[in-house]
Amino acid sequence: MSRVPVRARVGLALLVGLGLLSLVAGRLFPEALASTCPLGMDPTRPDRTVCELAFGGLWVSLAVGLAAGALSTAIGLTVAAVARLSGGAVEQTLLRAVDAVFALPDVLVVMVLQLAGQSLSDAGAGGGLGPFGLMVVSLALVGWAGPARMFRNRLATLESQEYVAASRALGGGGLHLLRVHLWPALRPFALAVFLSRLPAAILTESTVSFFGIARMEPMSLGRYLGTSYAALIYEGGGRVVLPAWALLVLLVLGASLASQALSGAPRRAS
Repeated sequence: MSRVPVRARVGLALLVGLGLLSLVAGRLFPEALASTCPLGMDPTRPDRTVCELAFGGLWVSLAVGLAAGALSTAIGLTVAAVARLSGGAVEQTLLRAVDAVFALPDVLVVMVLQLAGQSLSDAGAGGGLGPFGLMVVSLALVGWAGPARMFRNRLATLESQEYVAASRALGGGGLHLLRVHLWPALRPFALAVFLSRLPAAILTESTVSFFGIARMEPMSLGRYLGTSYAALIYEGGGRVVLPAWALLVLLVLGASLASQALSGAPRRAS
């Protein structure tokens, strides 16, 4: 059995801990948090405490990261599987499409997609996505190329294994090889790829929301920081901004530690 690296355990524990904290403090018992928050009220929103806004934002940022990471990983895996099953010109065409999408500037493209989606929504043609759905779809559209490239390379490596070659020689088709031999060996790698998308999705959403492009409501950490940044110029304003910054850094750190450790961990020989 392969051993889970210590860094991966620390990262996963950090992610789970922040998720539970945001669920309990930001969603299940916000009244208790409001009455016990030691940081006081937000000066720009006198009806909300700093703790409510920070942990509420943590919940939204984590939800956006998980949804966008899962969707972009699923798209990338599908594209890679289709490429390897088809081979030839189809695979080369898909790889060139992956290269083209991979070269796009993520933040800029997400900003454009947000503005276009909001214009369609204002015109009554937004498809009912809402700000949360629009952000998740935007992040997935710019984030699937990296997973597709990683999955394609990993599938090519797995296909060179002797047990896969033996199964193919015995008449196993592409779908059979993918379902029976390749997917079981690919699952731990898929988890690492999914976790690697988390920090990128969270940081991109935070950057877009910080500049007021996205209309995330309730507010994510990025939007909260963007609307509260002016508090730094006031005496004691750090108590308003620093908790949200700290939660955002811990969230990205946890996902980065887990993904890096899992992607580099030795795998069990098949």
